[in-house]
Amino acid sequence: MASNSPSMKHFGSVERTVPMKVLVLGYFRTGTASMRDALEMLGYKHTHHMEDVLRNPLEAEMWTRAIDAKFSGKGKPYGRPEWDRLLGHCQAVTCVPAILFSEDLIAAYPEAKVILTTRDPSAWWKSYDAALQGMWRSKRARIAARLDPSHFGKAFTFAKGSVSLFLGPTVPVAEEEESKERFAEHYDRVRRLVPRDRLLEYEVGEGWETLCAFLGQTVPNAEFPRINDTKGWRGMINLWAGMIFLRSALKITLPVLLLVYYFLWLRR
Repeated sequence: MASNSPSMKHFGSVERTVPMKVLVLGYFRTGTASMRDALEMLGYKHTHHMEDVLRNPLEAEMWTRAIDAKFSGKGKPYGRPEWDRLLGHCQAVTCVPAILFSEDLIAAYPEAKVILTTRDPSAWWKSYDAALQGMWRSKRARIAARLDPSHFGKAFTFAKGSVSLFLGPTVPVAEEEESKERFAEHYDRVRRLVPRDRLLEYEVGEGWETLCAFLGQTVPNAEFPRINDTKGWRGMINLWAGMIFLRSALKITLPVLLLVYYFLWLRR
């Protein structure tokens, strides 16, 4: 997980502080976290990812307003001024929730280059089903969301809601074939919107050369990052949930232990 998350002071700023240069608009589970780290290694600071939203409650609220305006007709749809307030500290974006607004971001930042991270649809579905759909079904995660409604619960609900806008309201039991169709429709839509000279279709396993040639960057003397595989994702969720369970257990057991100690002390 990237550690250079922006501070809360960036959000709501009227002015953009850095130019928006890259829009990574491929689906979640197509290597978006690896792409985030790769772009940051190439100097695109800050590269936005879903993890930013999960860490920053204010940012989640701003994204929720954008979602309500676009998908429910509540409030003013975001244009470039609103995107600059939300993403003014970012030189690149990737993953959910940004890709919910692919058309909007392409229109708002016509100077930015666009990357579609691609993956075989069957391999994508297998990864999504194991990592994300598995989390929606997980009793452990759902209990953790109830025990920690202000942090994990909000993150759980926001992530699930964002994904459902792509795959339909049947999440957490999205159907494979329908989900693959939506996957293909998204990619076709982006291809229609972006001129070929601004668009790169890219699989993370291709490494640095193709990516750097498209962006006009020098190939780093380092391995291409590869993170957030299914095993790593499960480990992160289990660790987060485990910390919540431990904290909740301490809230219950510590007062009981103190009470027992108090009564034992009275009997001395």
